[in-house]
Amino acid sequence: MSEVKYEKYVSCKWLESGVCFDNGVYGSNIKLCCYMSAPGGGNTMIIEDYHGEKIDWNDFFRIKQEYRDIQKSGKTVPGCRGCVFLHEREWPQENYIDNILIDHFTRCNCSCTYCYTQEDKKRYNSLKTYNLYPIIKDMFDKKIIRKGGAVGFGGGEPTILPEFDKIIELFLKNGFDNMRVPSSGIKYSKMIEKGISTGQLSVVISIDSSSRKTYKQIKQIDAFEKVANNMKKYAKAKRDTHYGVISKYIIIPTVNDNEEELDNWLKFNKENNIEVIVIDIENSWLNTYRDSEPDQRIVKLLHYVVKKAKEMNFFKLEICDRARYLVPEYESDEDD
Repeated sequence: MSEVKYEKYVSCKWLESGVCFDNGVYGSNIKLCCYMSAPGGGNTMIIEDYHGEKIDWNDFFRIKQEYRDIQKSGKTVPGCRGCVFLHEREWPQENYIDNILIDHFTRCNCSCTYCYTQEDKKRYNSLKTYNLYPIIKDMFDKKIIRKGGAVGFGGGEPTILPEFDKIIELFLKNGFDNMRVPSSGIKYSKMIEKGISTGQLSVVISIDSSSRKTYKQIKQIDAFEKVANNMKKYAKAKRDTHYGVISKYIIIPTVNDNEEELDNWLKFNKENNIEVIVIDIENSWLNTYRDSEPDQRIVKLLHYVVKKAKEMNFFKLEICDRARYLVPEYESDEDD
């Protein structure tokens, strides 16, 4: 077995060893990652107009090598320009995938006001998708997938994806221990519970509120109590680890951008042994104000959350990439 070579340059884990099976917003495709809040705009494609066909992995890695070569030259892949996740380090010069985002579906059992699907909810809830399980199985069979990275979901609501249980079971059986499933929390999943109980999976529920009234205003569905109770049930399933259930709060200016709502959200998490929390900012609002002076009230609110989380001794507060553009002094959970 030949020794792996390393080269030092600016890149990221998605450029080097990641893949995103994307949904139908711009047509189904396979791309580098899902991050579109960087000035470059993201959407760096590997395969366009993809609908579940057999993949030529040699061609797949040839395209990824082209992007890698751009980074090695000292330039930046256009879509990645200005991304907060780019950093310099020694990168292994070999072809494999260890970071996977499954985001090829758009149907959901919720109706968040900030979701991109709001532009045509009926269409996105009716879009057909392809079966990804055979593709993931093929990657395992060809030893393209390697442990050590992370597996995540986008969407859409993962728990209503017909092949969800089969895909999770495949990763569990192959020893993956860093899976993250964002969910509305409306449907309770026994497969998520299983992954939490073995310490291999975390569920991220963006509850965005601490009251039925605020939740209903944001989600346009009356399910606050159901979601809160499911979060409690998931938290009881976790092993001796801080992870298992991750509570997320997306700040929506003029809706839930107040200290009282945030304080009660933090209190709910602490009382129910939810030790990992995530803070984010609504995307369309950020895009509107990106090129102007940041709203200092929102910046102060982000600092307030960081301060309160430390005072309450949460194990970890993650600040998503969108929020980090307003408070870049905080390190990202994606930087390591």
